[in-house]
Amino acid sequence: MSPGLDQVRRVSPDAALQALLSGTGAAVGPEFFRKLVRQLAEVFRVTSAVVGERKPGKDSLHPLAVWSQGDFREEQPLVLIGTAFERVLTQGVFHCQEALDARFPEDGWLRRLGPSGFLGMVLRSSRGEVLGALALVHDAPLEVGPPDLALLGAFASRLVAELERLQAQAGMEQARDFLRKVLNSIQDPLFVKDRAHRWIVANDAFCRFMNHREEELLGRSDYDFVPSQEADVFWRHDELVFGSGQPNENEESITDSAGLTHTLVTKKAVFTDTDGQPYLVAVIRDITEYTRLETQLRLADRMAAVGTMASGIAHEINNPMAYVSANLSFLREQLSQEDVTELDLVELREVVAEAIEGAGRVRSIVEDLKGFTRSDEKRFGPVELPQVIDGAQRLVRHQLQTRARLVHALEPVPPVFGNAARLGQVLVNLLVNAVQSFSVRDPERNLIRISSRTNGAAQVVVEVEDNGRGMEPEVLKRLFSPFFTTKPVGEGTGLGLAISHAIIESMGGQIEVRSTPGRGSTFRLVLPVFSEGVPPVGQGA
Repeated sequence: MSPGLDQVRRVSPDAALQALLSGTGAAVGPEFFRKLVRQLAEVFRVTSAVVGERKPGKDSLHPLAVWSQGDFREEQPLVLIGTAFERVLTQGVFHCQEALDARFPEDGWLRRLGPSGFLGMVLRSSRGEVLGALALVHDAPLEVGPPDLALLGAFASRLVAELERLQAQAGMEQARDFLRKVLNSIQDPLFVKDRAHRWIVANDAFCRFMNHREEELLGRSDYDFVPSQEADVFWRHDELVFGSGQPNENEESITDSAGLTHTLVTKKAVFTDTDGQPYLVAVIRDITEYTRLETQLRLADRMAAVGTMASGIAHEINNPMAYVSANLSFLREQLSQEDVTELDLVELREVVAEAIEGAGRVRSIVEDLKGFTRSDEKRFGPVELPQVIDGAQRLVRHQLQTRARLVHALEPVPPVFGNAARLGQVLVNLLVNAVQSFSVRDPERNLIRISSRTNGAAQVVVEVEDNGRGMEPEVLKRLFSPFFTTKPVGEGTGLGLAISHAIIESMGGQIEVRSTPGRGSTFRLVLPVFSEGVPPVGQGA
């Protein structure tokens, strides 16, 4: 009878396990597998030891480590069909005492190892999945007893643990790589900050935006790259999200390395990891060019409105200028007389007063135009609504006089948050649209009503109402769409109401409309009351 393994190895199971732990404890990956097969061969005193991995969906065994005749060997993947390892994977444990090469002549690994006896054990995960196989190969017949299987099982368990660790690590690396590719496919800059406001994730778009490599950004904060006053703003906005736990969207400015200022819209949200640590994720959109074009469009719309009102404005200026000119001519003639009586002086004083009044009217119109066309659009603050309404109606007064009658229902209201020029643009648009809603000139029947009132403590409502021709439901649906107009070609850009909608939203307000065909329309502005230090929700200035 050939000697059994327990005679061949000549060591106790306890000593073998101790050798396993001490010899492979610090090793991982390829180094671990090489050390383990060598220890297997030494503990069991066999000529060869093999560990192979079966990849999911593959009908082959990939060598992780092969020890034979006192040295490591390189082997190619083994096709399993017709091999001893196929038996191991299907049976769990396969033992062939001798003449193994005769039973499996197509087994390339065994043919090169030159074995006689064989003992193999399947490597199965904690979920029951086949991970690979472990085998002892000897150049003499082998007998197997229960202690041998138990000891081999201990080696197999240690192998399974390492294979599962490597699989988990590979899965994490694949997930990390997948996430990295997803983040880098996003064209908008994106980053993640820890609770200390340090970047821990930055996609390629953010690195390009900051003009720094990822390794230069990670672990650092805004204070390392932008002016401190800008970093202070970012910090406060971040803290608002960290503290409230609520998503936030705001407009910010940042100065790049070339000294150029960019306008950003940043969306931020907070999430926590499995340990309860909070992190902030943010997506940035650079709207600098969009803001520039939007400003140009608003100014273009104002100029178009001025063009529409040009004849009326000219009339408003010509009237006072006419009598200013006439009065000054009369004054010059009278002053050229040698004898000016006291009665003449009284009349001359009246002439001068009329000229001053006329010049004042011209100055008011010019001031209204300057306020209407001014470009300080980023300056938001308290706006006195009565003054804005006054200026808007003066600009369209001539058109109103010839086509409709304007009535007021203005209640005292507190200052609203916004920009006077922008709000004036909206009111001029609404008044001009109201005037143009009348198909005939009939100031006695055509009525435009402008009203203001408070809506609770936090809002002011302004309404511009007309009894014109009204609008059909299909028109109402598209009313605030850019370039949509019901006017003939050449008489409207289709931008006025779209821009008005954007202006009111930028102030944290709302614009609404209701209309009935044949009965008229009402435009309703809901504006936030100005509160020191508290910008309205949605304000995008």
